[in-house]
Amino acid sequence: MNRSYLSKIKYVVSILLIAGLFVTCDSISDFGDMNEDPTQANSIEPGMLLTTVQLAAAGTRYEVWRAQLLYGSNVSQHTVNAFFGGGNNYTEVVDWLTAFWNTAYSGTGNSQRAQVKNIEGLIDQLEMRKEEGEEVGNMLATARIMRVFIYHRITDLYGDAPYSEAGKGAIDQEFTPAYDTQEEIYNDMFTELDEAVNQFDSSQPMFGSNDLMFGGDITQWQKFGNSLRLRLALRLVKVNESKAETEALAAIDAPGGVMTSNDDIAMIQHQSGPSSGPAGLNTNAISEAMNDGGDHEYVAQTMVDWLKNNNDPRLSIYAETDSSAYVGFPSGYTATSIQDHNSFNETTANYARVNSMLIDLDDPTFFQTYAEVEFMLAELAARNWTSDAAATHYENGVRAAMEYLSLYDEEGGADIADSDINNYLANNPFNAGGSTGDKLEQINEQYWAAVFLNGIEAWSNWRRSGYPDLEPALVDSNDPPAGNQTNGEIPRRLIYPEGTEGVLNAKNYDEVIERQGENDMVTRVWWDVE
Repeated sequence: MNRSYLSKIKYVVSILLIAGLFVTCDSISDFGDMNEDPTQANSIEPGMLLTTVQLAAAGTRYEVWRAQLLYGSNVSQHTVNAFFGGGNNYTEVVDWLTAFWNTAYSGTGNSQRAQVKNIEGLIDQLEMRKEEGEEVGNMLATARIMRVFIYHRITDLYGDAPYSEAGKGAIDQEFTPAYDTQEEIYNDMFTELDEAVNQFDSSQPMFGSNDLMFGGDITQWQKFGNSLRLRLALRLVKVNESKAETEALAAIDAPGGVMTSNDDIAMIQHQSGPSSGPAGLNTNAISEAMNDGGDHEYVAQTMVDWLKNNNDPRLSIYAETDSSAYVGFPSGYTATSIQDHNSFNETTANYARVNSMLIDLDDPTFFQTYAEVEFMLAELAARNWTSDAAATHYENGVRAAMEYLSLYDEEGGADIADSDINNYLANNPFNAGGSTGDKLEQINEQYWAAVFLNGIEAWSNWRRSGYPDLEPALVDSNDPPAGNQTNGEIPRRLIYPEGTEGVLNAKNYDEVIERQGENDMVTRVWWDVE
């Protein structure tokens, strides 16, 4: 793809330095108190606070390693961590399972990491400025979309969660928020996205260069808001199909429409080196994690075999190997138990690892891509919710999924030639004559492949769609992993931090357990029904 987009967002270098004004040292073992007073967010200028919120949403090594990689990517069989367990062998490691929750709400000892505190503080500040007569409508609309993005990942990972009262620590000094049901959260998120997209006004000021995602471009924010609404709509296909259809169609018809090219991708372009500001907020968190333990993150056998079986040109971009062939690491196995698998050949070094080209500290973090949108549009057509040709959207999605990888490497190392993409589509055409189930499987397998390294989204879309048809670990065996705590069932959610919530917010915690189910990895969230 044209690298003008990558060049366009390089202005981020100077803005990233802003975050350095607020970052303090902390220990990753210091969770802090998710209910502590976060009033300091209101003392930061809105533009700087948005910058901080966006960087925090991209994440830090601590929670990203645990939620995105050790659970999200391992459970969805994108990657395998053969040394640390967790999502690979279905064990409950409380520190890892609660890391995303603790960081999102409290910042785990660093308030600038606290997505919820800061986005609620930003919206409260903008609302006050609006009441005083300032023209902040566009800024408020932007913040509302970011707020939905933040909360949708929390609720997708955990289920019911503090939402309507989550900002009361900053505003009303109320530190024991109730848990809203996931259905209530989703309904409000749909309303927020609808109102935010319609709130934009080209005559009013915008965040400008403080906006690391779109540089204050209103149209791109509308596209992101609508595309995010489309993602949320399809989460509901198994629990409320009519609501899913209504919201999906509303999203594509809303002002600005949905993403139409890779130039619309919602992402954070990171920086590295001495001019990029402090590590922990400004560098790519997945890259930080893998550079600390890169040999631990193998590409899963499920992913490698799928790419090989389809002669997919992404194989050599997703994976690298020291051997003569790409061999994926079977999910559920460890560095010790793998020696009993028929793929083992003297050393674990023969297994494919995540390509080092994808884990540079300045690589982007992708929140939502145009490829995902095209696959969702293909699904709408396959379900006969629109009169579009599903094959066209499928082809657009495949092409976009292969082309956007060029954003990982300015030197062209991740480029896939048009001829290779055309050849792939010719050999893997859309199954237009198949059943609806066949079409949905093909579309969502491509979706799964396209969100490599976005473990939260891969896991969420697998839970709501059922595709790909993952074999529970241990793959290639009828035995569940040793030490697993799910009776061999693929995990469905992360767990709440019972040690803090069960004590400091006991009444509301007890109510959510009674309502939603046991605080374990096999309790399903509201939209994840069988």
